[in-house]
Amino acid sequence: MNLKRVVGGPLLSVLFLAIFTYAFFTSQQFFTSSLKVNSGTEPADNLVNAQNIVPLEENTDRIDNVLQLPQTNKPIAVAPADTNVNSRSAISVETNLQGESKILFEKNSDVVLPIASITKLMTAIIVLDNYNLSDTWQVDKIADSQSPMKPDVKLNDTMTVNSFLEIMLIESSNKSAYTLSELVGTDKFIELMNKKAKEMGLRNTFFVDPSGLSSGNVSTAKDLAKLAEYILINYPKIGEITREKNIYIIGFGYVTNTDELLGEIPEIVCSKTGFTTQAKGCLLLAINNLKNKDYFINVVLGADNRFLEMKKLINKSAAVCN
Repeated sequence: MNLKRVVGGPLLSVLFLAIFTYAFFTSQQFFTSSLKVNSGTEPADNLVNAQNIVPLEENTDRIDNVLQLPQTNKPIAVAPADTNVNSRSAISVETNLQGESKILFEKNSDVVLPIASITKLMTAIIVLDNYNLSDTWQVDKIADSQSPMKPDVKLNDTMTVNSFLEIMLIESSNKSAYTLSELVGTDKFIELMNKKAKEMGLRNTFFVDPSGLSSGNVSTAKDLAKLAEYILINYPKIGEITREKNIYIIGFGYVTNTDELLGEIPEIVCSKTGFTTQAKGCLLLAINNLKNKDYFINVVLGADNRFLEMKKLINKSAAVCN
């Protein structure tokens, strides 16, 4: 019986050791093959499961949907996934400037709203209709009392009408707008603005000052689209000035455009910003559509972020035209 214990003990130990050794080497081979499947240097639990990996050639449809880049001959605007235009009013119109136009998107486009400094587009029209651009004029106390920009003209500054026009349109200078109106008298100037609006068929547009500071300067998105089209046809100089991102003016210095989208969105041919507490953010953009050799006219009124909402509007319009 003692002999059985002496012999049986070592045999059991050898048998247990053999089973343990076999199990250990089997698990090592399995672990090594698992690493080869994952093809990585990081631990397997940090890698994507091989069963979830789709071969590239089988996944091209998904990739195309993610990387659908706009054609280079269309306006490019990058907006968040939320494409709802969050402004009081908006419109996007495609026009060939020859009497053919199509509304691509509109939101409350007939609602009458304050338009802030978009007013200055009409101010520029009256200046071009009635003034000699090479004449000189001086900033007086009334003009100097208007809300300033940085930098801005100041009392007794003397420049050409053309220089005041450029500062007004690019930097949205209220002082320059009033200075220009005083060449014929501000009351007379405003009368000319309203008369011109009627001639153009802008039935819901009315002005009480040349700058847009007053909430009495009102219009609709639809009227402003007509105004932009009229400018593109008859006043190319306004477009030339408003699409300048920066410009140096002799006797004044550099001015920077208030439109942050210049340089970001290609093919802008006319631009004007506007903002007051009552009007909120306003923006008008006319864009050259190279694909159809016509134009997109886009207007946003009453926006918390006029540039963001304009990008959304442009994206919506581009989707309609696809």
